[in-house]
Amino acid sequence: MMLNLLKGVPLKGAIQGLLFSVIIVLVVSCQPVEQSIDQVLIIDNPSETSARFPSLASLPDGAVLMSWTETFEAGHVLKFAVFKQGEWFQRGEVAQGAGWFANWADFPAVTPIDQTFWVAHWQVRAKSGRSHEHDIMLSISVDAGATWSRPQMPYRPGTAAGHGFVAIFPVGNAAGVVWLDESDHESGRTSLRYTRLYRDGHLDTVQVIDKSTCTCCWVATAITAAGPVIAWRSRRDHEVRDHHIALLNQDNWTIPSSLSQEKWSIDGCPVNGPALAAQGDKLVASWYTAENNRPRVRVAFSDSDPLQFRTAIDVDADKPSGRIKVAWLNDHTAFITWITSIDRITQKASLAGRKLFTDGTMEPVMRLVDINPGRDSGIPQLVKHDSGFMLAWTNGAPNNRVQTILLSLELGNQ
Repeated sequence: MMLNLLKGVPLKGAIQGLLFSVIIVLVVSCQPVEQSIDQVLIIDNPSETSARFPSLASLPDGAVLMSWTETFEAGHVLKFAVFKQGEWFQRGEVAQGAGWFANWADFPAVTPIDQTFWVAHWQVRAKSGRSHEHDIMLSISVDAGATWSRPQMPYRPGTAAGHGFVAIFPVGNAAGVVWLDESDHESGRTSLRYTRLYRDGHLDTVQVIDKSTCTCCWVATAITAAGPVIAWRSRRDHEVRDHHIALLNQDNWTIPSSLSQEKWSIDGCPVNGPALAAQGDKLVASWYTAENNRPRVRVAFSDSDPLQFRTAIDVDADKPSGRIKVAWLNDHTAFITWITSIDRITQKASLAGRKLFTDGTMEPVMRLVDINPGRDSGIPQLVKHDSGFMLAWTNGAPNNRVQTILLSLELGNQ
């Protein structure tokens, strides 16, 4: 039984009094099984009808910051709102303008570095007018979104190239910024680059982390006890496009090491990036591969060394679409979400979830809600908050709208 949007109900009252149980379809070895789960609620949110591209992030006080993009006659606008104790509040607007570049896999977002220091990013088409050339814009707020700085690029202006797939994360009191960069015209390769952005707007020099990456797979980040870690899809000889990982050790990145070793060779970008989540010194990584024409969602856990992983296991090997997110529930349990294949019986794809344990075991796949497997749904988001998990995605055409789900903490207790 799939969930429908609960409308017209005060949110706080809904969470306190209308948490309910639903029956969902579980898939175990491709066989449907029915099982009930408690306290699952699809909630309304402040986004307008034209909203797309949600992004979710946790604030230090346990609240959730959601940002999204809306369209209007003259262009795009980046908005945000904070969800805490069952209510949306502190709604705001970062920037708006014409000539923005945004699509389902590469879109604007707001990232909190701490409770008050936030960094927003978006892209604008370059003055050359060529469709593949666009620049990254960064804006800072040091008052939790009340005001925003004048936009700036994280690199020297004037380089005609594609810049995008930005990921932002805390580095001490500053913000780390990584992105995919096509400015090396001589090699014709896309590189992964990094700089550090400070509260006063100062930028460090740009470092190259990987000189050859896939062109349009998003980058994942996580903050471990050892420092920030990033994962991305690389591009090696014979068009092998597996994932690599690196750790920021003080001011320098470690040499990229292999995360996935399927040796998937593909003559183009699959537009399917990895996912990371940290819990102290432990890391969980997940990714999509279709090596040997076998589409799979895979996962691996590290121990005390965030760059050393145990043997990867398949979470879904039934031709999933991917678009993965992962979050920790407790020290030994993680929760993963992704888009499944189209079900042979219902002819619908699902946004699915699954509990993963550090000992390598898993609970059955949970089909949470019907979802458009095409690009209209974007990249479903997942974040942990004080009442469990929140998920967000784009409902898709013809009436784009950001959808949000709450899953209670009881969903993951063992």
